[in-house]
Amino acid sequence: MKTTIGILGLGPMGGIIATNLLARGFSILGYDIRAECRRELEANGGISLSSTTEVADRADVLITSLPNASALNSIVDEVLKSDRADHVLIETSTLTLDQKLKAAKRLAPAGKSLLDSPISGTPPMLANMTASIYVGGDKGLYEQCLPVFEGFAATSFFVGPVGNGTRMKLLANYLVHVHTTAAAECMVMGEKAGLTPDLIYQVLKPGAGGSKMFEVRGAMMADSDYREGGGTMFDIFKKDSAIITEFAASVGAPIDLYTVAREKLNSAIELGFGHLDTSAVCKAVEMSAGIDRQMVE
Repeated sequence: MKTTIGILGLGPMGGIIATNLLARGFSILGYDIRAECRRELEANGGISLSSTTEVADRADVLITSLPNASALNSIVDEVLKSDRADHVLIETSTLTLDQKLKAAKRLAPAGKSLLDSPISGTPPMLANMTASIYVGGDKGLYEQCLPVFEGFAATSFFVGPVGNGTRMKLLANYLVHVHTTAAAECMVMGEKAGLTPDLIYQVLKPGAGGSKMFEVRGAMMADSDYREGGGTMFDIFKKDSAIITEFAASVGAPIDLYTVAREKLNSAIELGFGHLDTSAVCKAVEMSAGIDRQMVE
């Protein structure tokens, strides 16, 4: 039987998940409170429905991609109204550990299961099928849903019980923010030494000092073009950095490098670059170093 996927939340990531799965032959139902997101799903070949509960009634597997815990709580409320007792909810949002655990606990008495499955990757990485997923929950359900994961991401990793997906994603986001900031400072140090940004990027990218963030966001820094991913990425950073800081405190882990990176990224927001991709931290570092390189507008 052909698997029908219900996607709840069709924003920057959920919409791409839907597009990737549609391209691989899955039947996609979806709902979002925003009419424009529902229209985009229809334009791409999916079916938009009028409520979360309607999607839950008709879908074999549910995927959520949501901005906050309030949205997840509302989704769980609606899914619990569905008569179907075999739901698997693949929850891809980046939320706190406690929020994921509470959602799983609410679903369990109704026979519904949550796979804690945050995505590691930017929207362009997800669109290009290079993102990863960290999955916590029942291993049998993970294996059952593996074709779904393979339909919208490059790799997926089973990491243990519910909660471990979120724990792993917070580690990944720690590195994303630190590596993005390190790439910016490296780029500016090279500029101050008389090297061109493009040369710095092309030479360092394949070497031992390269990283995924240097590869992805270093390209934006080299071009001084921070428009891709703009509009949401700094908002996501603010949410995620608060979660990471709270998580580190809860486990008693030192995050000195992260604290510096967080301050640098926040300074980019204060300088008026919050509408751009977080790679615009490079522009903030350039300004502090006395470099006035024209940004692509």
